[in-house]
Amino acid sequence: MSSKLKVTKKQMASLGLKKNDKGDYEYIDPSEKDKSKYNPVRKSKN
Repeated sequence: MSSKLKVTKKQMASLGLKKNDKGDYEYIDPSEKDKSKYNPVRKSKN
């Protein structure tokens, strides 16, 4: 049984961190933020 807290990807993204292929955490570049490979599903409010 472990008592460590589990941190989700969403929580790490809100802190501006992401995991690289080595398993280390690195800061997300602001220019890289808009280059997601996923399209947003929600419709914009405009």
